[in-house]
Amino acid sequence: MNVKLRVLSAGVLFFFGQVAFAQTTKGDTIPKEKQIEEVIITGSYGIKVTPEQSSGSLVKVSGDILDKPSAISIDNVLQGTVAGLMSTASSGQPGASTITLIRGISSLTSGNDPLYIVDGVPIQSGDISGALTTQNALSLINPADIQDVQVLKDGVATAIYGSRGANGVIVITTKSGKKGKSSLQFVSEIGASDIAFDKLKMLNAQENVNYLGQALYNKYPSTSPDGYANLQEAIDDARVNILKWDGKTDTDWRKLTRRNSPITNRYNLSYSGGFKDFTLYASLGYLKQEGLSYDAAFDRYTGAIKANWRASDKLNITFGANLSRTVQTGPSDASSYSNPIFSGTLLSPTQSPYLSDGSYNLNLVYLNPQFNPLALTGTNITKGTFDKVLTSINVDYKILPYLTFNSNFGIDNTSGNEFTYWNPDFGDGYAPSNTNGNGLYSKSLRNFFTWNWYNFLNFNKTFAEKHDVSASIGMEATRRTLEYNSYTKRGFPAGTRIKYADAAANVTAATGRTDAWTLVGYIARASYTYNKFATITGSARRDDYSGYTKAGNFFGVGVSFDLGRMNFLPSYINTLKLRASYGENGNQAAGPYDKYPQYSLSSNYLQTNAGFIQTPGAPEGLLWEKSNKRNIGLDFSLGQKGNLYGTFDVYSNINSDQVYNVPISPSTGFGSIIKNQAEVKSNGFEVLLGYRTGGELFSWDIKGNYSYNDSKVTYIKGDPTPTAIDGLKAFFPGHNPSEFYTRLWAGVDPSNGDPLWYTDESRTTTTNDVNKANLSFTGKKALPTHIASLINEFTYKGFKLSFMINYQGDYSVWDRWGFVYESDGAYPTVNTTTAAFYDSWTPNNTNASRPKQMFNGNKSSNANSTRYLYKGDHIRLRNVELGYKFKGSMLNVNGINGIYAYVRGVNLYTYAFDKNLRFDPEANSNAFNYTVSNLGVYDMTQPNMRQFIFGVQVDF
Repeated sequence: MNVKLRVLSAGVLFFFGQVAFAQTTKGDTIPKEKQIEEVIITGSYGIKVTPEQSSGSLVKVSGDILDKPSAISIDNVLQGTVAGLMSTASSGQPGASTITLIRGISSLTSGNDPLYIVDGVPIQSGDISGALTTQNALSLINPADIQDVQVLKDGVATAIYGSRGANGVIVITTKSGKKGKSSLQFVSEIGASDIAFDKLKMLNAQENVNYLGQALYNKYPSTSPDGYANLQEAIDDARVNILKWDGKTDTDWRKLTRRNSPITNRYNLSYSGGFKDFTLYASLGYLKQEGLSYDAAFDRYTGAIKANWRASDKLNITFGANLSRTVQTGPSDASSYSNPIFSGTLLSPTQSPYLSDGSYNLNLVYLNPQFNPLALTGTNITKGTFDKVLTSINVDYKILPYLTFNSNFGIDNTSGNEFTYWNPDFGDGYAPSNTNGNGLYSKSLRNFFTWNWYNFLNFNKTFAEKHDVSASIGMEATRRTLEYNSYTKRGFPAGTRIKYADAAANVTAATGRTDAWTLVGYIARASYTYNKFATITGSARRDDYSGYTKAGNFFGVGVSFDLGRMNFLPSYINTLKLRASYGENGNQAAGPYDKYPQYSLSSNYLQTNAGFIQTPGAPEGLLWEKSNKRNIGLDFSLGQKGNLYGTFDVYSNINSDQVYNVPISPSTGFGSIIKNQAEVKSNGFEVLLGYRTGGELFSWDIKGNYSYNDSKVTYIKGDPTPTAIDGLKAFFPGHNPSEFYTRLWAGVDPSNGDPLWYTDESRTTTTNDVNKANLSFTGKKALPTHIASLINEFTYKGFKLSFMINYQGDYSVWDRWGFVYESDGAYPTVNTTTAAFYDSWTPNNTNASRPKQMFNGNKSSNANSTRYLYKGDHIRLRNVELGYKFKGSMLNVNGINGIYAYVRGVNLYTYAFDKNLRFDPEANSNAFNYTVSNLGVYDMTQPNMRQFIFGVQVDF
């Protein structure tokens, strides 16, 4: 895996795979050939500081984890490598968006994504799909073109980014060419995959008939008027008249709707070289990954170039460009009948997918008889093509030996062209009552454009060999626009499969808009270090944002003391650095026009009025959400070579002035208005501990990281009741923002099989009347409290063995659609789980965990409750790699310097602590607007995949 991790805040550079120190300790002298360059770059803006001048909490990741990534996008690649960072995909769909959090929840109703900077340019992140279910903006960047990633976590590290730093900052530096002999590298990977975790057991055909017969007999027993004479009569009725089973068909719909072994291919060709004053890096990449569904696929084409020209002793110019195109196809998620994961789970095995003549069966006994998932997958399509141009030019001019001017201009342009096609004969497109005709073609065109320009003066000088002074002053301007256009047409001729708008007769919808905002920041930063022992650092930034009426002021300050340089400590203590920081950052929570009254058209309104609908603008004084960050840290290394090393951080983030929808008087004609009304607090600590040893023939490096986070809503102005949101959650002071808010399931009445709920949070009284079961906070939340990783790498001669194990604990996941396929008979014609059938109440099974099965339902027993919540705690073997490098005389091939052949497994094994959990514990949705709504929701998305990959890296 060869993950390299540098804990920059320590004043010591910790490398995964190697530990090196950029400073002397207790008077020892590091030989010149063993020294490394002491200059590091904090974030961007051309600011250079020594390790001693850094007092914030920031981590740098590099190495094979980027060169040979195990995930499509860089945010998912980082999972498990940095304490305090949680990154989890919203779906197993290749190219899916990712939920990435640094130190917990920062915003209730706005985005929680970190700010991403690539070579000085802030880039688009998050989900940028229009027609597709999901599209991760970061999936357009090839991780193999990245040199390193810095994760900035505390107030002083992120303060320089001002109003955009509240959620943390991830700074990405792309690869540059190296002087000396030119090198060429080719990487080829091929792999297959299957489902990483799936414990769902569904009934076969005969069991499904028996289940429905039992539900019928429980509803209409022999003692009731017109009841069944016995259970067998009910089963026969279910078989003949309801399910219409031929007694032979036993369709495994889950297997039929899923690829057997989805394929992954990755190829990357890169060049690096240079001479005295010029270096060049260039690469071409291609990735293809199939999803579990037959219509799920992701293709990415990338090209990168980065040139550095030292024009003179004073002038250095760097130009970089990354070009990419992705093509994604995939099905809908959630309860869409055309979602093969949903329909493949629910369809009765008594139904055949084909008729006797070989055509598709479009008269299924199902929730909708026409929605045969095999027919829809082969006919309908949703496809998106995204293009990205990310380019920057950086000029660095040395005015004086200690004074430089740095200017960087860059653009990020991402465009999307997506469409959805539904055939006119069956499924979603068949709508005989629609006067516009059958079939549908919907087009979505999106363009995200950002330009960014900053100019800085940077001062670095040492006085009297003891006083290191660094100072910077500068200005940054950013403008971002989103242009969105879409249209829909219906009226395709019957029997046609022409996937173009020209074949449809009627335009049924068309819309378009452009959103734009600008940000201008004024920045100052300074640090002072005495004798490489004590450092104080401060940053200040003032931001003018077009979405607010007032400017915002943000700052950060940090101090550090390297006690390892003191002679009174034992000799085995190599370094020991204490640091503390405080900072105030912002989050651009409001939209670009929220400060203005909004106008919109409504056909219903226009029938009786001759004008627009006006929505109220935000009140005067609407501000950024603010994050007050406190951090205390300790960094150490022990042993003469620093074999044992570690970092410990304790933090507290108070996220105030949360933008919140506040109810207003109905007399205004509107339900709410946005204000700064709430506060969220996150407390936690993080630990990194590592040990490395080795010699000429072998090396062994093992390290672990752990993070604890406790987030709570601490204040909501004027709201005495919980504010329910999507995802079965609610906001209320004293509770985690991701805590589930629903009815409390109490089990089954053993005397009659009725469902039971607790009436309230006291859990003292039960009821079988769902209307008497109050919505309550459950004490179960979707945000993990504990996250940990163990990363190990061992090399011996040419052999290499590495692995990563991840752990997440103290969180829950909700099966959003369990109420359908474990409905106790409420949805009688769909399939159900073996547990729901065999562990349901009967007179002979009174200790069952599930209520009595009743045709059309048992007293709303399938209503949302903690019944469908599961513990998500799990341990996952994330990555394993075993390889061997052939080189030298062993290889003996002209022009080839080395060949590294390897096998890698991804998500090889998952241990779930909840034995009742049927789906992947890393379950999230992308159906809702709020981050906390999507957390911990199993939404019938494609599952995460277990991958088996063979790869070859050839160095020329």
